[in-house]
Amino acid sequence: MVTNNMYLYEYGHEAIIVDCGIGFPDDKETNDILIPDVSYLTNNPNLKIKGILLTHGHDDHHAALPHILPKIGNYPIYASKLTAGFATDRLKDFKLHQKITVFNESDQIKLGPFTIHPIHVTHSVPDTYHFLIETPVGNIYHGSDYKFDLTPIDNRPPNFQKMVTLSQKGVLCLISDCLRGERAGFTPSESTLTPAIQREFSDWSGRIIFTTMSSQIHRIQQAVDVATKLGRKICFIGRSMERNTTTASRLGFLRVSPKNIIKPNQLKRYNDKQVCVIIAGSQGQESSSLTRFAAGTHRLLKPKTTDKIIYSSDIIPGNEAPVYHVLDQIAKLGATANHSEMIDDLHVSGHASAGEIQLLMELVNANFVYPIGGSFRHMRQYENLAKEMGYQPNQIILPKTCQVLEFDHSGTYRLAETLKLQAIRIDQNKL
Repeated sequence: MVTNNMYLYEYGHEAIIVDCGIGFPDDKETNDILIPDVSYLTNNPNLKIKGILLTHGHDDHHAALPHILPKIGNYPIYASKLTAGFATDRLKDFKLHQKITVFNESDQIKLGPFTIHPIHVTHSVPDTYHFLIETPVGNIYHGSDYKFDLTPIDNRPPNFQKMVTLSQKGVLCLISDCLRGERAGFTPSESTLTPAIQREFSDWSGRIIFTTMSSQIHRIQQAVDVATKLGRKICFIGRSMERNTTTASRLGFLRVSPKNIIKPNQLKRYNDKQVCVIIAGSQGQESSSLTRFAAGTHRLLKPKTTDKIIYSSDIIPGNEAPVYHVLDQIAKLGATANHSEMIDDLHVSGHASAGEIQLLMELVNANFVYPIGGSFRHMRQYENLAKEMGYQPNQIILPKTCQVLEFDHSGTYRLAETLKLQAIRIDQNKL
């Protein structure tokens, strides 16, 4: 699966969990979300969970915590600074005050029979990590969402040196992102978008309304920098956008002067050419601020024909219908809307393309490879890429959904039972 990420590493009667994310139902007609089925955990009272590790700050990797923790109990949670900030915000929404321990890249996290080494990588949200997990039967490289951005906005490229140094100890299995494996070459750097954002902002006399994922802090930073340079005030609109930018600013991941920020109720005080609104709702979510703006029902932001709405995000598969509905509404209003399906350089992916996937295989040099984070067609393409790198079919592991993968001390594996699990659909605003 692409979303709903949650992985269990089990040795004997001890286990760790990596990620705890939400998914999205196909119909998109409600505010419902999908959360992982944890019945395997609740039905095994003898299993001792030693801790939960979060790889990065996207909702499909951490936002199920407030729904899952009441089911399985409170266990130590470990995350990078920004990821911990986002996850803590989500827990507070439900009046849960579980402490999250912030790790540094130099830390070694010892949890029962597992020792975890964080490795900084780049993605579409800052402060993203892979984990080298030492286990009694061998080392596992857990490579969740990433790309190899050599010129990132925050000047923190992937830590290739640590990746290689740890891998030289031997890696039993590389488990890694496969979502963009059908794309040849390397995914472009986030920094390549700045000229396109400058072009879209320049010489526009109306309001700029910029939308992207609210966790896309690098992209938001680029919009802030361009708007500030052009003398526009910044107005963050949307609960997730306001919360994430506040948290990212407080933690030092977003740089914006308070004097350049205005509140939504202050918009009328400024000429349109002095305003840049950065708004949540790029995926057409039913109750999002951008959706309500396009429908003319937003309380503080009313549409104008002189508005330019800039989409700087891809459409998540399954969200096409609601996004196109919002775009149709904007067109009916007479406003301008530019998006990545019209203009190629308004968005770059946060996921590794074929070249990066193969480079990670080369750097880690694992005995086995196992694709995650994609549908089965992406897994098949990952298999083809691995074969090009010299892996034999018996070294490429393609489990079924919910199938257990077992390794033993001899370094061999078997695909074991398939758990009877299903994605649980709930109202995201309720426990």
